[in-house]
Amino acid sequence: MTISSIEAIALIDANNFYASCEQSINPHLRNKPVVILSNNDGCIIARSPEARALKIKMGCPYFKEKERLNKLDVAVLSSNYSLYADMSKRLMNLLKNHCEEMEIYSIDEAFVSISRPNDKNLYPWARKLRALIYQNLGITLTIGIGENKVRAKVANKLAKNIDYSAGIFDLARTKDENNYFKEISVDKIWGIGKQTSNWLKSKGIRNAQELRDMKENQILKKLGIVGRRMQLELKGYKCLPIEKSNKSKRQIQVSRSFGTPITKLEDLTQALAIYAIKASAKMRSQSLRTSFISVFARTSKYSSQNYQKSANKKLINATDNTNAILKIVVELSKEIYNPEYKLSKAGVLMQDLTTCKNLQQSIINYKSQEDMKKSENLMRTIDSLNKKYKNKAITWAITNKPKEWTINRNLLSRTSTTDIIKIPTIVI
Repeated sequence: MTISSIEAIALIDANNFYASCEQSINPHLRNKPVVILSNNDGCIIARSPEARALKIKMGCPYFKEKERLNKLDVAVLSSNYSLYADMSKRLMNLLKNHCEEMEIYSIDEAFVSISRPNDKNLYPWARKLRALIYQNLGITLTIGIGENKVRAKVANKLAKNIDYSAGIFDLARTKDENNYFKEISVDKIWGIGKQTSNWLKSKGIRNAQELRDMKENQILKKLGIVGRRMQLELKGYKCLPIEKSNKSKRQIQVSRSFGTPITKLEDLTQALAIYAIKASAKMRSQSLRTSFISVFARTSKYSSQNYQKSANKKLINATDNTNAILKIVVELSKEIYNPEYKLSKAGVLMQDLTTCKNLQQSIINYKSQEDMKKSENLMRTIDSLNKKYKNKAITWAITNKPKEWTINRNLLSRTSTTDIIKIPTIVI
């Protein structure tokens, strides 16, 4: 635990990321209010600055706001996840070249470390980075700079809230940080949840300054070492390092809500098979294998009939082979199916994950090295072809039957950066 003024931590956040991606790829949407909808075109989950100015609220069901959005001439789009994932990858690759270490925090956020120059001024670096990203991707960044992660998060919020900051705020360069800390309420501090926020407010702690100056024993007694680290970071100590490598996941889940409720076993089996194929590919991309497979299905929480059921199977040998996993998932789907209910959501979970390096076979179901090598080569070839030709170049027959239950994305934009057929063309 140290206080450092030489190395800074910055939180880089892409503003209104989903909406910005759509505006970047489609010039007709620029400077126009845009909202992005959740799965099945349910709720508003992202807004462009122009839509925010119209006081369109996050989380509102689309059907309630549809008429108003039409009157305001707001562009409404379904979530285009392949576009957002590709733009995120491009963003992170650009950021890597302009920092010393980077931790990808979410699809549109990253913590980076950067050494301060002799004059300690990182504003020129931040301005150049913002200009570079906008020039290459058409996305605007907010950059908060501090001595550690918590202070970088605070600085990022200040950069968004203070008009004259121009999207950049360096907490270490302020003359009186108390004035700024007072502007950050405790419920807006990174790591403070609703229950903790309510407890702090009951103790008279309302903002970042008061939390920073709170008695140490009170923090430790209620919030433990996690709360104490947060307080120390607010004071300027560095307790949370940049995590350069991704931690192995404890489980991989693929689940979706259906556009149309499922009532047939063959539809449920097909949906779970598609999710299992995706989950298997994710595992292999991280060199992981599963030894415990679970599936589940449920009715809508708004339905008068409440039904949910899960089934699972423990494997003798951990595997990442889609063929083996599909056989299990198809059998498990029969256990959770009930013809009396309309199922609105289902999913597959790969649990008890282990790395391929630590694979230990059982004598009960032992496979020769030759068989294992064949299996690995087959899966590697399928993944390679799907990556090269952007998915579904090779897949399993069960996925190609007509699907009436697929997710509703009736307002999906036709633009893409991953499908050559959908890449915008320029007519001269």
